Amino acid sequence: MQKSDMTGRAAAGFIDFLIVLALSRLPDVVGFLAAVGYILLRDALLAGQSPGKKLVGLRVVKSEALQEPAAYRESIIRNITFAAAYILFLIPYFGWILGPVALLAEILVAVGDDKGLRLGDMLARTQIIPAAPASQQPSAETPEEKRDDQREG
Repeated sequence: MQKSDMTGRAAAGFIDFLIVLALSRLPDVVGFLAAVGYILLRDALLAGQSPGKKLVGLRVVKSEALQEPAAYRESIIRNITFAAAYILFLIPYFGWILGPVALLAEILVAVGDDKGLRLGDMLARTQIIPAAPASQQPSAETPEEKRDDQREG
């Protein structure tokens, strides 16, 4: 599997960042919980695609089964580092340094890895791949249904 395009990943990340900013503007604890919840669950919302990844044409899949989208468990594990950076950033001075350092570490690992995996991907055993166009998506037909269709045609 080839390394995913870092430019596309950055664009998807920026779109998701804008969503986190919007959610964090909600009042008090609701905004904090909505933002952290979105950060943790975003890659499981749309069959392995956060809204940003969907717009850019990427998806998160399990490394063992490259066609199986990431579930909630994998999304939480792969994004725990981003949630920690967000929470750290809320701590004056100390967090303003450690939050960006955690994000920088994620980026450097992804750039340096052969498959473009970041720390969260390694922990969750996930990988980002280009989303296949609808015409190339595997069909939901069972092998028996395919055989029946071939016999009829």
